[in-house]
Amino acid sequence: MKRSIILVFFLTMVWSQVIGQKDSLNLLKNIEPYGTFQIGFGGNRNGWSVVNLVPRVGLKGSFALTPDQRFKAIAKAEFGLRLVQRDDRVTFSADPGSGVGSVNSTVFIRQGFGGVETPYGNLTVGKQWGVHYFLAGNIDNMYLFGGDAIGVYNAGTDGGPSGTGRADQAVKYELKHKGLYLGLQSQFRGLMYGNEFFFDSYSAAIAYQYRKFLVGTSYSKVLDGLENPIAGEPKINDELFSVLVDYNSENFHFGIISSLFTNHETMNEGAFYSGFMVEYNLKYYFKNRKWAVVNNSSIKIPNNNHSSEYFYNVYDLELARRFSPNVVVICGVEYDNSTLADGSHRELFTLGFGFYYNFNQEVP
Repeated sequence: MKRSIILVFFLTMVWSQVIGQKDSLNLLKNIEPYGTFQIGFGGNRNGWSVVNLVPRVGLKGSFALTPDQRFKAIAKAEFGLRLVQRDDRVTFSADPGSGVGSVNSTVFIRQGFGGVETPYGNLTVGKQWGVHYFLAGNIDNMYLFGGDAIGVYNAGTDGGPSGTGRADQAVKYELKHKGLYLGLQSQFRGLMYGNEFFFDSYSAAIAYQYRKFLVGTSYSKVLDGLENPIAGEPKINDELFSVLVDYNSENFHFGIISSLFTNHETMNEGAFYSGFMVEYNLKYYFKNRKWAVVNNSSIKIPNNNHSSEYFYNVYDLELARRFSPNVVVICGVEYDNSTLADGSHRELFTLGFGFYYNFNQEVP
């Protein structure tokens, strides 16, 4: 965590010394605080509780390196907040990876990176969203309940170890030109053992926007993984290949993403497995975008090499009321019809209510 924070602010501190005290004041004007305070209340047959959603605060900034501002230094530091005591009896969140690192910490790092923005693409270094999320983020569109099958928050993590979510110790290059997107990423964790490659994992994504349609594909591969990883470490031979088709107009959105994966997910008893997953998200705004209905469904199916009966199947439905660009109240229901590894059915209904307040960051 300390290394990520130092990485984010290092460029700012050095640049301030270079340009002098007077210009340092102007530099601070380019730094913008932002945040979101989100809290929920919900329950099911296991109990009821007040839960965290995805509360966070952060700083972001961009600083011109040339007079024409074609080259800029960019940086971001984002911290998750644990506003209430975690209660594992009732878990729902629009970001399933939000609880990672928060069990014993009131404040924990979500993102911390610095880099440069150029006409030829952006290069950033640190903990940051992986290139896979450029595709999967279009499906990650819920308020209370979050889809898991997009492969972002895999195996009970925030996607950091495998690079599909908030990638740890990552170097990322992104190019956006007209409707084309290209993303390349590698991670340098320097594992103490099993370290055979120059970088420990890599990811690539390519997408094309044509009018209201976005189509794209991504691939992520762990090279230096561990047979028995602990929290924050990657699984050996973790691999993910995904394809996205997404349609987004002013008031209507529908997207679907499907993936083939190896050692990327875990069953309910914790064993890693390989298989196929698919998820769709539908969102409709009405009454001048003051109201929104969101529907999400996802499945994960192990391949034939697994004797387990595990089958992940979750359905979500939410209704949201926007009172301002920054304030939203939501109610929703999730039905988990998954089959557990031992063949028993979960059949769990969860009802949830939530409140969002954002500053310098509009609620979607």
